[in-house]
Amino acid sequence: MEKIRSNRNPRKSREISDAERKAMRATAKEQSRARDLARKKERKRVEAERRRIEAEVQAKDEKTRKRTEAYKIFSNLTKSKEEGGAGFESFMDFFDTLLEGPVDDAQAAANLTRLFKRHGKDVIQAIVDRVPAVGEEFIDQEFDGKLDKVLQAEGAAIQKLLSHDWTVDVMTLLQEFLMEELAQQLMEVAPTLWRILERVFTSICAMLSVSRSQKANNYQVVVGLFLLASGSSKREMEVLAHAGLSTSYNTIKDHIHKLSAEGAERFRDLIKTQMCFIIWDNLNIAFRVESQRLNSANHFDNGTTVTLIPMHNPFTGSPTPHGTLPLAMKPPHTSTFPVVDWNCDDVLPTPQSTEQLTRCCIWQLKRLALENIANLEHLKAAFEECPEVDPIAVHKTDQYPLPAMHEDESSIEGTIRVYVQILRNLSVTNEDLRAHGLLFDDGDLLTDSLVDKIESARRNSEQPIEGMKASIRRFGLFHAKMAGCRLEHTTLLKRKPLSAGWKAKKATPWKPSHELLQISMAAHVKDGFRIHCGQADLDVWASSATRADFDAVAERVYRKLFTTEDLDSLRSKPPGLRDITHENVMLLNRDGLFYIEFVSAIKKGDIGRIFNVLSVWMVMMRSPKTMPKYADAIFETLRWIDRYDPVLKRFFLHNWLVNLTGRPYSFKEVDLLQEHQNFWTKIICNAKGSNKSWDWLSMITVCIFTLRDTMRTVQKSFKIPALGESHKVPDMSAKIQKLADALQDEQIQEYVPNRPANDPDDSTAVTPVRDLFEEGAKYADGRSAFKKFTKEERRAQNLGFVDAVRDGTDAVDSEGDESEQEEEYEITQEDLEIDDEEPYADTAFLLATAEELISSV
Repeated sequence: MEKIRSNRNPRKSREISDAERKAMRATAKEQSRARDLARKKERKRVEAERRRIEAEVQAKDEKTRKRTEAYKIFSNLTKSKEEGGAGFESFMDFFDTLLEGPVDDAQAAANLTRLFKRHGKDVIQAIVDRVPAVGEEFIDQEFDGKLDKVLQAEGAAIQKLLSHDWTVDVMTLLQEFLMEELAQQLMEVAPTLWRILERVFTSICAMLSVSRSQKANNYQVVVGLFLLASGSSKREMEVLAHAGLSTSYNTIKDHIHKLSAEGAERFRDLIKTQMCFIIWDNLNIAFRVESQRLNSANHFDNGTTVTLIPMHNPFTGSPTPHGTLPLAMKPPHTSTFPVVDWNCDDVLPTPQSTEQLTRCCIWQLKRLALENIANLEHLKAAFEECPEVDPIAVHKTDQYPLPAMHEDESSIEGTIRVYVQILRNLSVTNEDLRAHGLLFDDGDLLTDSLVDKIESARRNSEQPIEGMKASIRRFGLFHAKMAGCRLEHTTLLKRKPLSAGWKAKKATPWKPSHELLQISMAAHVKDGFRIHCGQADLDVWASSATRADFDAVAERVYRKLFTTEDLDSLRSKPPGLRDITHENVMLLNRDGLFYIEFVSAIKKGDIGRIFNVLSVWMVMMRSPKTMPKYADAIFETLRWIDRYDPVLKRFFLHNWLVNLTGRPYSFKEVDLLQEHQNFWTKIICNAKGSNKSWDWLSMITVCIFTLRDTMRTVQKSFKIPALGESHKVPDMSAKIQKLADALQDEQIQEYVPNRPANDPDDSTAVTPVRDLFEEGAKYADGRSAFKKFTKEERRAQNLGFVDAVRDGTDAVDSEGDESEQEEEYEITQEDLEIDDEEPYADTAFLLATAEELISSV
């Protein structure tokens, strides 16, 4: 029987088998190392947990032992000496004996006195907490009795001070009596009575004055306006008015009318004498009625608040006269859709802006290191300011609120009505606007878009008001900051307490995100210095580091962890050797540092640094599924500004931030200023109760800051803590150190190829995040960067837009992108304090969120 010959080469088969076996051994070896690492990590965790439990048990046992000893000593105080006790008749016998002091031990007596000085209040509070009735009895009997004795003694001292001996003649009395010394003498002999009467003396004088004449009511008017602004009811005001401490409710309303008229006269006179600009924003306020009726029910109204701001002259620092920016200086609007003259260099940041942004980001990294690495204090004195690009001169900005309008500006027709009503409130005509010159209009992205559409539809109008010929649009930097903050979380925070991304039902809350970035960036910088300082102990290195050492390490940390220089090489590694966690954190560090720089540039008032960050965000926001509308707005603004007249460009940029204090590092965004006005409007409007109306609101808004200042005056005079002023920035060093320790334990900022989270077959593996700048740059280089329309499509869209303007409806967005969300931010009292500091609220929540981020990336 013929044998079947095989075509398979035995040697080749053996070679293939050897290669397969070698690959299998390598895989098994790698898997074994991974299992060993996982087991080692688990043993380390179990050991740490065991030590923690043992420490807790030991602490609990020690506390129990101390309590047992304390009660044993307490019981032995009243036992006889024969029984091994101290032999005191009672505990009070022991306490009285203790207070008598030792016979010959002065140091023991001093220690007892020191104990009472330091912890006397704590001891009394502990007694009251244990037996509350004791505290009440002490106040009712002992304190009142002692106070009565003190006042009687001080009264006798006053009697003695103001009495003279019968042997003293009148001439001597007159010669020795000095009125200017009497007050000081009274304070010395009767300090308690002086403090009590000092607080009420002002109110007593005010009550006496109004009892003589109802017109002598300055004090009562101020208190009445304070009550109104603070939300007091009409009944409370009337009670205090009958007591002589306030004016009546009707008198308060009369003063509100006068204040509003005075405020209107001020802003009308202002715009007649110098150039100004305006900012408006929507105001959403709930109106509630006590008795529901068919035509009177609870409802939610949308309106608009406006502020007039004098234009700062960046060339002279003085008020800007009319005609400085004539209407002819504005480029004409010649087409329905914006036509921007641009070239390829305009799509990406310029080399100059990139170099400036790099230097500023390195400075921010150094600042965070100096603030959070304890032993670097010796380098702080020589640390220079952040490199400047185009700073705004420090000046004080005045604000003039205009009447609130019951007009919703979120539509084209609403924006037209709002704009016309604003100029009507200012008593500005077409001729006045021609003489005035260009008028900057600030608002959020929606306002910017609607004004652009109205200008487009009315571009052939010759009248300045109807054609918005004076309008120069500016989107709000505060809203851009919120968008940039959400951008940093877009690809990072899935499955986290803070939701983000284009599919989120609600925009990422800005405030927690803002504070989380401030904390996490500090921890990342501190851990980066630990890795690259060249020593095992960061504190040891920091204590002896010179300025040259510090600069060198900062440069290395920036290049290795806060840029993407090494990212391409890391991502080019084979799948089994990639460290996705490390790659992701590099992108987080880079983008987070951009945000830190943007916030710092606003506080400093450096508009050039702001523009450098915007030029980067413009590219990042162009990435798919991000924020294309903000990308378009930034792109158009940057390109238009480059083509403005140099004078107009400088006025545009140096009036984009305001400074209400006139102090350095106190600049803030114009749209944030308007949010603050809305905040105070809601507080003070609530004082009107259920009868509030838009007529009342229009009067209140004109004098809103006068009422706010009145509140502050009364609060300061009576030492009432204002809203939010008792808040202090908590010490975040411990929290930052805890995050830095977590980064170190998990080796988040170090390359770890065999990290368990990198296994693509694991369902909980980390997913590579997108480099938004890289994707945005690719998009800008593609055909769809600027959509092309055929003549028929453009004509159809133009007709549809014109019909929308005529009908007062919104035009259809040609881009058709529904992924972007415009955040309706509700300003809070804490945001008012952010002008002077960066408070961290709800630190436990932020820390938990940050730790969860670290454990999952």
